[in-house]
Amino acid sequence: MKFKELTDEVIEQAKKIYTDKSMSWDDRMNVLVKLFGRSERTVRKWCSEKLNFKEKTEVEPEQYTQAKSKVFDKEKKRFIITWAQNNTPVHGKFLKNIEKYAKHINADIHVIAGRYKNPTSIWSEQQENEEFWDDKVLKYLDANRHDIHKYVSILSDIKVPPTAVNPMTGMQALSGVNSCVFGSPKVQMEMIPVLDGNVPKMMLTTGAITMQNYTDSKSGKVGEFHHTFGFVIVEIKDDEVFFVRQVTADDKNGNFSDLIYRVENGIVKNLTELEALVLGDLHCGHHDDDVIKSTLTMTSQLLPKHVILHDVFDGDSISHHQMKDPFVQYGKEVQGTNDLGKEIENMMDVLAKFSHFENVVIVRSNHDDFVDRWLKNEDWKKQPTFKNAPLYMDLSARLLRQYATGDEVIGVIPELIKDRFPKFITLGRSASYKVKNWELGQHGDIGSNGSRGSLLQFRKLNTKIIVGHYHSPGRKDGALAVGTSTRLRVGYNNGPSTWLQSHVIIHKDGRAQHINFINGEYTTFY
Repeated sequence: MKFKELTDEVIEQAKKIYTDKSMSWDDRMNVLVKLFGRSERTVRKWCSEKLNFKEKTEVEPEQYTQAKSKVFDKEKKRFIITWAQNNTPVHGKFLKNIEKYAKHINADIHVIAGRYKNPTSIWSEQQENEEFWDDKVLKYLDANRHDIHKYVSILSDIKVPPTAVNPMTGMQALSGVNSCVFGSPKVQMEMIPVLDGNVPKMMLTTGAITMQNYTDSKSGKVGEFHHTFGFVIVEIKDDEVFFVRQVTADDKNGNFSDLIYRVENGIVKNLTELEALVLGDLHCGHHDDDVIKSTLTMTSQLLPKHVILHDVFDGDSISHHQMKDPFVQYGKEVQGTNDLGKEIENMMDVLAKFSHFENVVIVRSNHDDFVDRWLKNEDWKKQPTFKNAPLYMDLSARLLRQYATGDEVIGVIPELIKDRFPKFITLGRSASYKVKNWELGQHGDIGSNGSRGSLLQFRKLNTKIIVGHYHSPGRKDGALAVGTSTRLRVGYNNGPSTWLQSHVIIHKDGRAQHINFINGEYTTFY
């Protein structure tokens, strides 16, 4: 199309698109490029120089104005928060399930009002000049900010573009010390560093209750791919303690599982089984007894078919990080914490607590390598203590035998575990272990081609994945990380810390959710 061929109707349509701030700039340009059939550079020149478009004054919809005055029910101790896009139908079955669940657990429902202009939408086509939300969610619609707890805020007043790849970027300081919930059709979670003695702070996005409704641009297609039906649930225990987790639902029927409950077709049922439980890194010796006790109590009510364990060995007794520090070594000698044999036996005692499960999987982790590294790099005759000398000889012989076979070297710790617990599954570094299409066989410290692993990298994989290693729970769409099962301060995570005691459970429907511990507890349901 040439400039002189532009009709008044095309110009008016272009102006509406160009000045529509509910769309990202990239989305506006993509639509205009398609409309004019010219390059983006030409489109920008036509709009700014030849057509002299000016941004229109936005008229706030009445429904949105009312949503800005939404208040939360101060009598409630549980909250369900999700997100709805304007000019888009609600997933009716999912909403029905949420309403039934909220009634069952006595929760207050909040639907964050999302605003996004989509000129190519099949639902927006007939309401081009009107912005509205589905009538079914109007009584829950929320565009206000709420401090529902001393340490938890719902930030419904912040409009996050639904196509944002990382919806919470730049939002870390907005809620002060409070953990916070943002509305977004993506499901992500991020920990924020806090100093010792402070309550852990996390940021979460909700998932959506409305159907997919995006432009046919690149960002729109990416947004459509990551569109997830879900919500955040917050439980208030008392003035100091809260629990929070994310729930995702089946795309077709809107059914979902949350901890001990299954909601199907408007009926709430009790759950007794899990497909898998992935524990936060154990680091036996630094583990938190309250977290382990609470976890085993949970599994007596929710029996997991698979139990996945990361960093079962810590290696503090022979850690290469401290081997050359004479003051640390003196302290270990006095306290008796430099005895490798005792540390290994302590690990075995902890692992024995899990021996009754059907499938226990030990993921090959970086701390397991501490012993192999010690054998290869240290001279037993020059060790700070000789109490480990006999074990040094025995473990060296084991490692020699492994290398002599010509097969994959599994390492000393996995071999010792296998000797004690023959039914346990011990994985190699490149092993795969899949449950319900989730990859559970990787620790998370090693990424592609031997690089350093991260959730940002893992979410690019061709599979969903759950890893450990970081001690900080996180979620980037289909890439999840557990937290830790240790105490929150173990001597080397000095300064601000993002550590949190956190597991991931996989339900029978294949949906995964974090279980986050505060003071050894994770829910008010019991």
